[in-house]
Amino acid sequence: MVSQQYQLVMRSGPTMGKAYGLGKSEIAIGRDPSNDIVINDAEVSRKHARLLFQDELYVLEDLGSTNGTFVNGQRLESPQELEPGDMILLGENISITFEPLQSDADGTIAVRPRQIGSRATPAPAQYQAPQQERQAPPSYAGRVPPGPVIEQAAEMPNQAGKQTMRRSWLYAGCGCLIVVICLLAVGAYAFDTLNLYCVPPFDALFPCP
Repeated sequence: MVSQQYQLVMRSGPTMGKAYGLGKSEIAIGRDPSNDIVINDAEVSRKHARLLFQDELYVLEDLGSTNGTFVNGQRLESPQELEPGDMILLGENISITFEPLQSDADGTIAVRPRQIGSRATPAPAQYQAPQQERQAPPSYAGRVPPGPVIEQAAEMPNQAGKQTMRRSWLYAGCGCLIVVICLLAVGAYAFDTLNLYCVPPFDALFPCP
């Protein structure tokens, strides 16, 4: 018995939005009026593809069309079983989706494993809406140092500058003191050598030898 749980819906083409029921075990698709699903488009061959109902599954087969039949972007080289949501392309202009007529209460669709030759591809897990996760508050520990540390770090260059300035003044003072001592020594030597003690006005300050 043919399942009535699925349908084909044209998404782009001459009858966009039209739904085609799947009430036969074999459904022919093409441009010729004798097909079960007639699509009047230049990209579609007269006998383009057919849909077979086998073992409770729908199998799509290309019938040697000129522009090809694609499922989810992959060109058919051999019959392929369809799953809900598959996108079928006939040439470049016609897109059709394979959709369920109804969904269960949870909004999920059970899909049988896809048989490809002797190998089976596991059915995709049922989709469950993710629960809203709580976002933990951002942690800044260890990233931004506290305020006093920042202020201390900012004061360090100022302290270093002050120490450098103090050293400069100390060196300058020592240099000036040495210069004064040298001048006094030179003056004393000149007074003694030139005997300036007896020359006015120095004779009033110093006793003449």
